[in-house]
Amino acid sequence: MTMPAYINPTYILEKEAFRVRKIDFVDPVPLHKHACYELFFIIKGEAQFNIDNESYCVNQPCLFLIYPNRVHGWEAIRELQGYVLKFDTSVFTDPSFLNRISAFQSDLITLEDRDKIMMIHNTFKALEDEHHTTLSFKDHTINSLLQILLVYIQRCVPAGAAPQTSQTLLLKLNDAIAQNNYKLVKPTLYAKKLNTSIRLLNKATSEVADQSLGQYIRNQTLQEAMTCNEVAYSLGFSDPVYFSRFFKREVGVAPKIFRNGS
Repeated sequence: MTMPAYINPTYILEKEAFRVRKIDFVDPVPLHKHACYELFFIIKGEAQFNIDNESYCVNQPCLFLIYPNRVHGWEAIRELQGYVLKFDTSVFTDPSFLNRISAFQSDLITLEDRDKIMMIHNTFKALEDEHHTTLSFKDHTINSLLQILLVYIQRCVPAGAAPQTSQTLLLKLNDAIAQNNYKLVKPTLYAKKLNTSIRLLNKATSEVADQSLGQYIRNQTLQEAMTCNEVAYSLGFSDPVYFSRFFKREVGVAPKIFRNGS
């Protein structure tokens, strides 16, 4: 399937470490990205989910897992029910916890076991209740419930998934590429910045994204360039560079910084 080539620059995540709510969108959600992790738990309904260069048709219980700075959106939505949850690493009392979770290497996890679906559903509901409570120890409870949820999800990861170490390294590479403003540079720069080897970076992009290191870096740069250009053209600017200057002058930050909620 061909992904829609547009992005809405106003679709911005509020600056908060954690948020969970029931899915309530019926209209298409434009392609966008943000600097947090995101989980979509689909209970029932139909839709097409787009992430980077892939499209997935939803018609049964499943999970979509998005790590920071991945372009994603929804279309062809029909009676979609479930939850959407966003968080960043500051929500954990143990920042290293997420390093032991490899589930985010998978875009999609299909759910078939009824007991696992019920456990995940109940935990999402508990997190939603806790998110809206004013009782004491709210942050501690969210931290504990979120860790439990991620463990349940980890247990649903299909056998043969890429090693967690590769996933962790790829997340660090994504951060480094974003910090470098998606400039096209030699892979050795990122190996040096991350204090690792070209061989291990190649292994990570190959195992998790099925791409060579050089190809992965080029695709990330191309995706960012296409995203910025589409925003400019959709708003009537014939020159993306002029749009970027105009946006920074009026808003005070570059478009990509504003879009990522940084």
